[in-house]
Amino acid sequence: MARSRYSKFRSRLWKIVEIDRQLRQQWHRGRPCTKESLLAGLKDIDERTLRRLIELMRDDLHAPIEYDRALQTYKYTNLTFVVPNVQLDEDEMHVLATAVQAIRPVMPTSLSKRLDKLLSKLLDALPESQRDDVRRAQGQVEFVPAPVLSKGAQWFEPLHQAIVGRHSVDMTYYVQTKEQETQRRFDPYYLRNYQGAWYVAGYDHLTRHWPILKLARIRALSVSDEIYDVRPFSAAEYFKNSLGIMVGGDAQPVRIRLTGYAASTADERIWPPGFTYKATGPGEGILSGELANVTDLLQWVSAFQCDAEILSQVPSELRNKTGGE
Repeated sequence: MARSRYSKFRSRLWKIVEIDRQLRQQWHRGRPCTKESLLAGLKDIDERTLRRLIELMRDDLHAPIEYDRALQTYKYTNLTFVVPNVQLDEDEMHVLATAVQAIRPVMPTSLSKRLDKLLSKLLDALPESQRDDVRRAQGQVEFVPAPVLSKGAQWFEPLHQAIVGRHSVDMTYYVQTKEQETQRRFDPYYLRNYQGAWYVAGYDHLTRHWPILKLARIRALSVSDEIYDVRPFSAAEYFKNSLGIMVGGDAQPVRIRLTGYAASTADERIWPPGFTYKATGPGEGILSGELANVTDLLQWVSAFQCDAEILSQVPSELRNKTGGE
């Protein structure tokens, strides 16, 4: 079956978007792009197709691309060029508006404002009546975050920029268990929001391990000019058998007895991956699964107050604690 004309356009557009991304990234680093680096990012095209795409960008879309024949490199002379927008329909705009509404409560204020500005730009592509419908629907959905949010949101944007550009960061970090500040070089790989607090996972040059650090404990941070060598990292594997942000250790079975309200509403809940609930009698049941680190479990179970009891795999000295980060 032949692809639609729009599918062919979209396929070519995404290649242009990737070329634009690479040219912008290298512009910020003060370096041009080689044809080899561009082709590596695109993967499924040849050199001839690459030249045609760049000619289209330069001649038809007026992208300020300069070619150095001697070095066979490409670069932007400025960043005024904007890749033409992809038309979104009303249903797609509803989904995007709802997503913006969902993420706004936990994002830094400056980033939330930029998200709203981006959404407004996209809404401009819709007829006014549809635009009003999307805005009205967005106002009818609310996502309530944790009652108490964590500090440290000011470090989100520089860390995100460092992740995108693969830059190491230098930070002063407070280690709560030792009650002292430490100086460290850190390669950030992944940001996670858990119960209203932001965390960053990455490679720590000080310990040569992969810790997850709480942004609220960062006392100072600067993004370095050093681009780190990418090491193998998978968020899915890193957080495997984790309830939130505590990682490490071998998976071990855990069993929790639910009673009262927790048991009566068990069928209404979506439990973490790998956990199953089985009723054992009127008003009680057993929740079982596997975890690599039980600290998050203690905090999670405490939310059920007196309606949950950990039965196994938690040291006795920890059973009555709520757990901490």
